[in-house]
Amino acid sequence: MRTSFLVPVYDTDPALLRLCINSALKAADDRHEVVIVDDCSSGEETRAFLARCTETGLPNLKILRNPQNSGVSYSLNQAAAAAAGELLAPVDHDDVVVSQGFQQTLRCLRYYHAQWAYSDEIQVDANGFLIRRMFKPDYSLQLLRSIMYINHLQVFSREFFDSVGGYREGFEGSQDHDLALRMCEQLAPVHVEAVAYHWRILQSTQSRSGETISSQSVDHSKTALEQHFARLQLQAQCEPVLFRRHPDQAGEPIGVYRSRILPGQPVTMAVIIPCRLGTTQVVNNARITLLNHCLQSLSRSLAEQDEQPLPRPAVEIVLVINHEDAVEDARETLTRYGLSGRVVQDEAGFNFSRKCNLGARAANEDILVFLNDDTEMQTAGWAAHVTSLLQEDDIACVGGMLQNADRTVQSCGDNVGRNSAVHYAPNPNAADVGDAMHRYLADHESTSVSGAFLCCRRSTFLALDGFSPAFPNSFQDVDFCLRARAKDMRCIVSPHIRLLHFESATRDAEVDYETLSVIRSFHGPGLAGTDRYALWRYQPIHFSLWSYNGLKFRLFLMARVLVRAARRIEKAFTREPRCWRGVLKKSEFRVR
Repeated sequence: MRTSFLVPVYDTDPALLRLCINSALKAADDRHEVVIVDDCSSGEETRAFLARCTETGLPNLKILRNPQNSGVSYSLNQAAAAAAGELLAPVDHDDVVVSQGFQQTLRCLRYYHAQWAYSDEIQVDANGFLIRRMFKPDYSLQLLRSIMYINHLQVFSREFFDSVGGYREGFEGSQDHDLALRMCEQLAPVHVEAVAYHWRILQSTQSRSGETISSQSVDHSKTALEQHFARLQLQAQCEPVLFRRHPDQAGEPIGVYRSRILPGQPVTMAVIIPCRLGTTQVVNNARITLLNHCLQSLSRSLAEQDEQPLPRPAVEIVLVINHEDAVEDARETLTRYGLSGRVVQDEAGFNFSRKCNLGARAANEDILVFLNDDTEMQTAGWAAHVTSLLQEDDIACVGGMLQNADRTVQSCGDNVGRNSAVHYAPNPNAADVGDAMHRYLADHESTSVSGAFLCCRRSTFLALDGFSPAFPNSFQDVDFCLRARAKDMRCIVSPHIRLLHFESATRDAEVDYETLSVIRSFHGPGLAGTDRYALWRYQPIHFSLWSYNGLKFRLFLMARVLVRAARRIEKAFTREPRCWRGVLKKSEFRVR
């Protein structure tokens, strides 16, 4: 199938445009085409360069010009109308297409008989030097509602593009986000694990990668999200997430959005806390009683007002105490912190899954929240946010961001694969923007969420037969989420809900392979080799210093330091945009 690259141009630096067009022509070869639409550029250099492109007479290069400046959406639609290919691939005017990654994208489209695919990317600066590698997750609807992670270069069929109405004018700056939201309402895209383009981050680029984006782009994405939920007949609040670079500075938008669906009717919530009365632990040089500390934080968080309040559910507490604990002592503890609820006594012998199931059977509320007693709730309005996330029927459970006592990240979703099932925490500093996907600021899908804070509808819990007693102490949360995903349900992690979890911050992350073998035997080939959603490639690697692998890893780090030093020197002497040598050579330029 023939592909048409769509390149909108407006007063682009000819040096950048030269790299973009030549890389697209290389990827196009003789089988595909490149369609350029000049949106009435006023710069003489840009127009002169496009004139030289026209004079080359290349048969697979089309150049159109708008009679007046009409915006990027109009230009892309004009390019699509003039394109002859069955597939369309929009390219930003300063990006660089990687031909190998583009060919891999086409192969995946043919293999899966898909109509829409997106790839990984590499972000570079104005001169073409590496900023970061963007290894994207498999299609995540929740992440797309939070951030436009698919970005520029996509490949979709012309038929599918026309069926959703193409790009809509009036969404300039967020036209790709609006298109992706309308397309995902029809079908899910295919993720290709290959770098198909380099995204050039300029000072003027309206991007989310640490730079402030324009208020127009923020408003357009907000409108696109609101209309997306309206088309799904859901009433939702959509607001940009404001990031504070310094406590004394005002928050600024960075392209991340928080959407909350308003419940259609009042709901009730039960917080189930398996516990043992009187258990103490030293936290920050102070000894605390875990259950008392947990209930105190719950009482405080439920009483505090959220910045953007939603209808709050009625919350009941269900304490599941050990066989030897006194019921009256547990009830007195609840009363002490002004909480209402009930107490259930477990039978002899420890089984965490059994305790959770016992609490669930005692609760009649609409939403069940399983909460460890060694936690401290940090977020006001968390109950309303959980309720909003559970409004869609295909969402099985919701988790939050777990932090250690020193506020470093313990878990923001779990990394679950055939050979691993561990917490996913690529960056220990939760106050930072996070990794390349802003996963510490954006609601997103995860293969599994931690059982220390796991929320689900009571109907979902009953349909999945609760937690399996085959996992008495660990992995019951992983098993529950995998069974939900086998029924095409989604698991959501919201970093807007933050808790302290007083597990050891230095706990060894070694995998319990005996229990993991049970997970593999239960879920079989349905369990992927690596996690589909957690960006495991951002996970830091730790080896013992004196091990063979540790020595090799440190030699690798030393070599990387030397390579980075050489690149810094090269960067200091580079005065014009360049392209990676392996992507596009000077001898491959067809337009100069």
